[in-house]
Amino acid sequence: MSVRKKNRKAVKHTHKHQGSKKSAKQIGFVSTHPRAAMFTGSSLIVIGVFLLITGMGNDAKFGLAMLSMAIGTIILFFENSALPKKTVK
Repeated sequence: MSVRKKNRKAVKHTHKHQGSKKSAKQIGFVSTHPRAAMFTGSSLIVIGVFLLITGMGNDAKFGLAMLSMAIGTIILFFENSALPKKTVK
């Protein structure tokens, strides 16, 4: 087989499975809907602060408030990393 024909065949086979990689890239809720995830995370933080203020004497409300604020913060952190970056021209 000549060198030209070998190179031609090698180039033809390199782009064989690129479509499947692009379709399987974003599958999570945070990466597909970053604005909704931002709203959800912010809501959880606000609910956690409200429960923290109103439930000072109750251990269950305090634990639920801390859990809600922690989950909201984690969702906001991942949402910020999933937002598309603005390109500077």
